[in-house]
Amino acid sequence: MAKTGTIVIDPGHGGQVEVGDSSANNAISASGVLEKNITLRMAFLVREQLINLAAAEGHQLTIFLTRESDINIGLAARAKIAKTNKAHLFLSIHCNGSIGHNARGTETLISPLADGNTNHAADQAFAQLIQNAVFNTIKSHDANAKDRGVKDQSLGVLKDKHLGTTTRACLVELEFIDMKAVDVLLNIGPNSLQVRFDIAKSLAKALIEAL
Repeated sequence: MAKTGTIVIDPGHGGQVEVGDSSANNAISASGVLEKNITLRMAFLVREQLINLAAAEGHQLTIFLTRESDINIGLAARAKIAKTNKAHLFLSIHCNGSIGHNARGTETLISPLADGNTNHAADQAFAQLIQNAVFNTIKSHDANAKDRGVKDQSLGVLKDKHLGTTTRACLVELEFIDMKAVDVLLNIGPNSLQVRFDIAKSLAKALIEAL
C-alpha cells in the first residue's frame, strides 16, 4: 500500500564547535573516522533509498535533512524542523563510543514519559521498527552484533516541546564505532560499502512502514 508522509532525518553533530547543546563530534572510529561524518553519510544514503522506494512503490514522501554539510545545529533547532514542517517521523542518527573501547551493539532511544512525552507508546513502536532494521542488518553481516534494545533517555532533540506532539521521534545509535571490528564493518572493510547500503535500505523500509 502506498504511503504518504513527511520524514525528517537528523545526522547527529557537525561543524567545529558546540551549538545549542549539540557537540561538534563525540565518537571516533578506531581508524579515525568521525561520528559526524558517518551520520551525514548515512543520512544521505537513507534519503536516497527513501526516494528509490517511493518511486518504485508509489509513496508520496517529503524528506528533510536537518543538515547537508559539515555544520552544527542546536538540538532544539533540529527538532523544530520537524515541528515547522509537520513531520510524521523524526529520526536522529548517531554512533556510540565506549570509555573502555569494549562495547558492542545497536540501541534506539526515545523521550521518556517523565519528560512530558505524550506519544510515548507511538514513539516506542516506531523506535522498535528502527532498532530491528539496524540490528538485523548488522547481524546479517556480523554474528557478534548485539541488540541493546529500545530505551528511554532524556535528550533535547527528542523533546515534545521542540518537536511538537504529533511527530513520532527516536534516536538510533548505529554501533560502537570505536571498536575495531565495527570500524572494519562500517568504514574500512572490503564489504563496508555494502553494509552501509544495507543499513540505509533497511532504515528506509522501516520509516515507510512506520508511516
